[in-house]
Amino acid sequence: MTTANATQPRPTDPQSRPTTSIVIPVHNKATITRQCLDSLLAESDDEISRQLVVVDDGSTDLTPSLLATYGDRILVIRHEIAHGFAGACNAGVAAADGEFVILLNNDTIPTSGWLSALVNYAHQHPTAAVVGAKLLFPNDTVQHAGVAIGLDSLPHHIYAGFPADHPATSVSRRFQIVTAACALFRRGPWQHLNGLDTAFQNGWEDVDYCLRAGEAGHEIHYCAESIVYHLESATRNVVSDAERANQELFGTRWRHKVFPDDYRYYWEDGLLAAQYAARYPIQLSVSPLLAGVAVGENSRLADRLLYDRSRQVMILLRNNIVLNVRVQEAEARAIEAERQLAEYQVTQSGKGTSGCEHRPSSGNEALTESD
Repeated sequence: MTTANATQPRPTDPQSRPTTSIVIPVHNKATITRQCLDSLLAESDDEISRQLVVVDDGSTDLTPSLLATYGDRILVIRHEIAHGFAGACNAGVAAADGEFVILLNNDTIPTSGWLSALVNYAHQHPTAAVVGAKLLFPNDTVQHAGVAIGLDSLPHHIYAGFPADHPATSVSRRFQIVTAACALFRRGPWQHLNGLDTAFQNGWEDVDYCLRAGEAGHEIHYCAESIVYHLESATRNVVSDAERANQELFGTRWRHKVFPDDYRYYWEDGLLAAQYAARYPIQLSVSPLLAGVAVGENSRLADRLLYDRSRQVMILLRNNIVLNVRVQEAEARAIEAERQLAEYQVTQSGKGTSGCEHRPSSGNEALTESD
């Protein structure tokens, strides 16, 4: 493990630089960080020179000791006090060497070929400042396939909950926004835009960055061939006070500037259609995967049942993700406590019966992790 700060200079020799740096901001949740890093380090050689940069943003659990076990395979940036997602990402990018920088959440599991797909797409689209990946929930439904602006002037993950192989989610194309949970950023635009805005707290920073990039004349793209699993609920509280503050800040800054575009995608993807006659009304048809139908204030029973079932499945999925992560963290704490106890017993057996015996604490205080 190499520990550095955000001011560490990059190599001056272009031949010695990795083409791509993967920046992973982490705050606690050591077990999912290990899962992510092990997956990255186990990838087969795809001839893409890469660097792993992990920003430990004030973790108080087992994360520091975990990162130490990876030795020189990763570069670690340590913040003693949490700076938040934007601050951690900015520090990681500043310390990274690659001209392409990929921001990757620690609650992700990349699939084979994900990195080469992103990098190759970026080479093929030199005007793209950001290239986002396809993110899937563990049940192989879509979490991210681009972000569209709805008629409410708010960003929405388009086709969230759709099957992973649905044709509408398998088209690489431009969007106004993609998520930074896994996205490639070009260093030039990043430096020009001064990275992520720390006014946002652990959410919406990527939305703001993409809109600023678009405003500056850059393109934002979605690469459907780069596929990553995302345990979104393991690290994000979508009903927190910070989330509400982020939405208010977005509204102040962008609500009157963005243009709704979700219906354009629905139309292009054949999920919404209209038949025009000489006189109104026109005839609309919509895929049941996309929307239900309401007449006045009443919705059809089948549509209401479908909506309720979809919501129940999503709640169960997210609760299952959170529960699994908490079980893994509890197991990790138990293993660490057993290790400390074994070390203590070895030390005491070497001392014999002489001197005073000082029993260690259970280790729970140091190992307790905030949810």
